[in-house]
Amino acid sequence: MRLSTVFGAALALLSLGSVTTAQTPPDPAALKKSCDKGNATDCHTLAGLTSQGQGVPRDLARAASLYKKACNAREARSCLELARMTQVGEGVSKDPAGAAKLLEAACNLGSAEGCGQLGALFQAGADVEKDMGRAVDLHQRACDGGRPQSCLALGEMYGGGLRVTKDPAKAAALFQQACEKGAADGCARLGEAHQAGTGVALDPTRAVALFKQACDGGSARGCYGMGIAHERGEGAAKDAAVALQLFTRACDAGEPRGCHSMGLMARDGAAGAKDLPRAAELFQKACDAGAGRACHDLGLLHETGRGVRRDLARAAALHGQGCSGGDMRGCLRLGLMYAGTRGIDASPARAVPYFQQACDGGEAMGCSKLAPMYEMGEVPLSRDFAKAAALYKMSCDAGLVADCYSLGRLLKRAAIPADLARAAALFQQSCGARVAAACYDLGLLTQTGQGGVAKDRNRALDLFKQACDNGDKRGCDKVKYP
Repeated sequence: MRLSTVFGAALALLSLGSVTTAQTPPDPAALKKSCDKGNATDCHTLAGLTSQGQGVPRDLARAASLYKKACNAREARSCLELARMTQVGEGVSKDPAGAAKLLEAACNLGSAEGCGQLGALFQAGADVEKDMGRAVDLHQRACDGGRPQSCLALGEMYGGGLRVTKDPAKAAALFQQACEKGAADGCARLGEAHQAGTGVALDPTRAVALFKQACDGGSARGCYGMGIAHERGEGAAKDAAVALQLFTRACDAGEPRGCHSMGLMARDGAAGAKDLPRAAELFQKACDAGAGRACHDLGLLHETGRGVRRDLARAAALHGQGCSGGDMRGCLRLGLMYAGTRGIDASPARAVPYFQQACDGGEAMGCSKLAPMYEMGEVPLSRDFAKAAALYKMSCDAGLVADCYSLGRLLKRAAIPADLARAAALFQQSCGARVAAACYDLGLLTQTGQGGVAKDRNRALDLFKQACDNGDKRGCDKVKYP
């Protein structure tokens, strides 16, 4: 990020000082006399006239000199404008580091805009060394001073736990401040909080009202949020056509998730006929703009050749982009491809880190795929039953009942400290979900009365029959030959 992207449109007005609000044009000669006597406000106003060529010849170097004089005389607005000119080299030598110092001067003179812009630089590490601690402090000063963009930035920090302790309630309060101060994206972020019940009460109706306010105020994020509400029928009438209109509006305004949602609707025919080539085009647009989920979904199309040419190498690259962009489905899919997809070089060693990343990111199937590799000691991993058990537990807790059985199996066979009672409970859970092997192993425990299970021959036969019915031949053999 460069400093020039941080300066807001407000500086265009600041550069003219009182010129933009005066009913009659000020007299440059009178302003010069007053400026020469040390009136910083008039120096600032004269600098604005000079930079625009209003009433005097346009002279950017002269304007910069006047802004410097006013800044040195403690006119914060002049420090801000001189910072902008210094960053881009307008009338003065380009000096990003010097521009940051001028922002600091403006901030110290009480300018919320100066504090906020300097905070954004430290947050991004643009032209200054990245320092999230200073960024938080500066954004707080700016937010307290009425700068809505800094309230929004702080809210995002507290919402994500960036440098500060994660605090969804505080994040929501800051988003509300940003919204009330006129930042449309603040309204959108507060709407998202109400939509999910994060830090505030779950309130889909309130969320939609905030999304509308944001969208009407020019926030692409707000339009996208409204689209989601209409797509799902949460807080608004379920209407695919309206949702598509809102997603289009968001996409056109630069919100990549809007483009991605348009692509999903085209892929699935949610608002008309299916159009896979159009879906691929929209996924590509969203992917190029940084939407990791769109990269993954485009990768799936390339894997199957739907709407695009089948290209496994391209699919793998797209899943990698999705993974890097935070979509754990992309990490999982790339791991699966390296674990044994025909058409690319299989490499379990390359699959492992992607399964691990998916697992760490909350994608339970990544844990599920990694667990048996530790259990069996597949290269490049060494056999580690405790690690396998921990991974099976994670995927079991996430609802993958087959892994509940696998965890029970490890507990039963003492691959880790044996716990037959816990194993029996896991077999019961898995058998109830029609995992055949779990019914069989629970039948064995019931047949012998182990693991705290009451010995019951008839119950054991019933469990063996369930195993048989669900496809486990061992259960069939037990039913035939008890």
